[in-house]
Amino acid sequence: MAAEEEDEVEWVVESIAGFLRGPDWSIPILDFVEQRCEVFDDEEESKLTYTEIHQEYKELVEKLLESYLKEIGINEDQFQEACTSPLAKTRTSQAILQPVLAAEDFTIFKAMMVQKNIEMQLQAIRIIQERNGVLPDCLTDGSDVVSDLEQEEMKILREVLRKSKEEYDQEEERKRKKQVPTEHIHITEVFHCYYL
Repeated sequence: MAAEEEDEVEWVVESIAGFLRGPDWSIPILDFVEQRCEVFDDEEESKLTYTEIHQEYKELVEKLLESYLKEIGINEDQFQEACTSPLAKTRTSQAILQPVLAAEDFTIFKAMMVQKNIEMQLQAIRIIQERNGVLPDCLTDGSDVVSDLEQEEMKILREVLRKSKEEYDQEEERKRKKQVPTEHIHITEVFHCYYL
């Protein structure tokens, strides 16, 4: 890749990362997650409601990304090239891209929603504890509620990561056997293909 092309790719990656850290992205995404996470639990079976909420989330992500890319003048080829560059695969970039990946991967989405639900429940418990000095008996069963919730959260995250890796490996194997034409891939699918 020529130095000029590398500079352009770097600019596109930095631009997208800046957008994903900024308020035009983070406020609508956080609002959506906080408003819709309360129905998500850590049960194995997913409810139909989860799928409907995931579809709404996917539409929001695509709308926000497409609007930004159009506004900044990044075309689909530049976007795809940036997504496949080593700059976009750093640990920091991966963390920033998780909400985008969640739009295409239901497992990541559900884990994100369950985690936010647990965080909000913990926050509510802490507020109750601060106001009353102790937790009401109805919120304790003789064990450390916060520790139990944190342990459950870690268990969920480990399981989600394991399943996500399995799905990724299966998807990669499927891709090796069958090449997909890139002109039919949605913007969020580009992230999914290159980051999981």
